[in-house]
Amino acid sequence: MKIFSCLNNAPYRPRRVLCVSKLSSLEFLRSRHPDLNEDQILSKLNERGRDPQEILAEHQRQAACEQNLAAVLKKLDINFRIARRIEDAWKFVNWADLVVPIGGDGAFLLASKLIADNTKPMLGINPSVTDGSDVFTLPAKYTTDTESVFERLQAGRYTLLMRSRIRTVMNGEGLYRRPLHTREKIRTQGKIRAEALVRLAERKMALQPRQRILPWLALNEVFVGEFMAARPITLHVGVESHAPYQIRSSGICVCTGTGSRFWYKSINVQSAETVRSIVEIATGDKLSLEETNELLHKYHQALLYSAEDLNMIYMIREIYHTTRCTKRKCCPDRQKCSKLTVKSCGFDAGLVIDGSISLPFNDGATATFDIKPEYSLRSIVLT
Repeated sequence: MKIFSCLNNAPYRPRRVLCVSKLSSLEFLRSRHPDLNEDQILSKLNERGRDPQEILAEHQRQAACEQNLAAVLKKLDINFRIARRIEDAWKFVNWADLVVPIGGDGAFLLASKLIADNTKPMLGINPSVTDGSDVFTLPAKYTTDTESVFERLQAGRYTLLMRSRIRTVMNGEGLYRRPLHTREKIRTQGKIRAEALVRLAERKMALQPRQRILPWLALNEVFVGEFMAARPITLHVGVESHAPYQIRSSGICVCTGTGSRFWYKSINVQSAETVRSIVEIATGDKLSLEETNELLHKYHQALLYSAEDLNMIYMIREIYHTTRCTKRKCCPDRQKCSKLTVKSCGFDAGLVIDGSISLPFNDGATATFDIKPEYSLRSIVLT
């Protein structure tokens, strides 16, 4: 993997650190049930089949990690702020010269939306002891030994990984409506809007610009599809400067090199039974379990590519292969590219950035995706 080396071994001492702490499950439930005490919340969790002790332990690990990091920063005389909600973090991101998400890969992904250029560095600390499967956070040994993180930064014993990110430019109507966070369960269910309010909203949208550069850069992927998973979507997909293809599918996933390790890989995963059957049909040979697993491993590893690569790769999810498709050139299921344009023919579709921020993407709306060096995320890597 290519590592950005311009500032490697250059001593780095942050002056102002923004710590973006994940909201623990217990804190989230407290905010939803302010009338219940902790014992009542844990009892309710137990009734729902969840382990209350694990929920409590997770909260305690999160709190201990916050306290440990705060103590270290005080000791080193570094100014800091701890934000537990992304809305609060926005207030301090320009003030900070280092952003430290406290949580797993999900917390890191969400915090990365705060940074709109490639100059402000990030490093992630995971309060939970993991098996090393996290992509973004520092190794588990730094969870309790946080002081050594800043010692290594000061000594220049770190590397920078410039993770490519996708910029999205949308064209259409209603582009400035409030985005939906995917943690919000209900979008419009149970809400009845008067016709007068609808007309007022339409008049306001008509006065808004018809193009918007989204302020959120995608570190992993952008997904386009219908909100109702059972409903397919028709899209016009233009790769580079070529004429667009019309496709019907369950959606399209546009990902970065970093994202090739996440949902994109999951979409492309094949089972041992599928591989064994294809080889047997093609060659007449029956693979052993060991041979099948070796071939599968090579295939899955080939899906991954460098986090610093300035190309995207798109994957069409469950494409509908029609008879029309067999008579003329079809859109490849997946392909690397530097620019991609997608036009929606959707009914109740959405454009989802990194699985967290969703915007309406219905009939006539267009999105253009590209990657440039200035969109990259400056990620600090320690071993």
